[in-house]
Amino acid sequence: MIFTVYAYKGKTFPSLYKDGKVVSLRSLGLNYATLEETARFINEKQFETLKNVDFSQGIEVSKVTLMPAIMEPTQDIIIMENNFVDNGNPLPTYFYKKVNYANCSGGIVPSYPGHVTELDYQVEVCAVVRNDAYQVSKEQASKHIFGYVLINNIIARNLTARHRRPYIATSLNGYLPMGYFIATSDEFDKPIELKSYVNGELRQKDIINNVNFDFNYAISDLSRISILRGGSIISSGTPFGTAKDLNKPYLSSGDIVCVEADNLGTITNIVE
Repeated sequence: MIFTVYAYKGKTFPSLYKDGKVVSLRSLGLNYATLEETARFINEKQFETLKNVDFSQGIEVSKVTLMPAIMEPTQDIIIMENNFVDNGNPLPTYFYKKVNYANCSGGIVPSYPGHVTELDYQVEVCAVVRNDAYQVSKEQASKHIFGYVLINNIIARNLTARHRRPYIATSLNGYLPMGYFIATSDEFDKPIELKSYVNGELRQKDIINNVNFDFNYAISDLSRISILRGGSIISSGTPFGTAKDLNKPYLSSGDIVCVEADNLGTITNIVE
């Protein structure tokens, strides 16, 4: 299944998407206000029912406006740091990214002149946690994955150096372009491939299986001693190929950045 959110006449509707059509969850008897809320509270019976939705009476996407899948995350996004790098660390490291409003494909990425001097892109795939998780084993963790969503984890490298950690450097307004779709695991028949481009040049390309610590590990790890709330967004981290990795010029005004992943769509943004 593929979940999305559409806007129509000033209102937003969590929905299912298929073949260019959307069906609101509300019309199916699920009155969740957001996909974050859906992920947290949906039960097994409701989830199974959604697999048999009839899209013949769905609304054409051309008649509505798609929105970032989780437009206003109520919690900081959890990022697994250096997760594609074989650094010999036996344990993962995490940092948090504050997001008030997700940016969208086609949106402007602010450059903050005079404040940001090293603007970089990071293609990442995230797992959205399904239902609250507490002391979940790695073997049980897959049941707590609602689906996967694509982001571009924009970062101001100079602010990382100034503040020593990436929290502020990744948390500026506009620094979370997010995809329209949350796709469940049954939408994938191979490891997810993720890519990024700058002005049409391929910069990053890898598959999600090449991480050191997968989402099952992270969910188990993060739920070990405290509740991991359903709807939480956990990022895999980003593969090699950022401007910093390649010793390329950092992003500047007018640059076009595109990230994409299998079955999760494409996010394209221009730097202000």
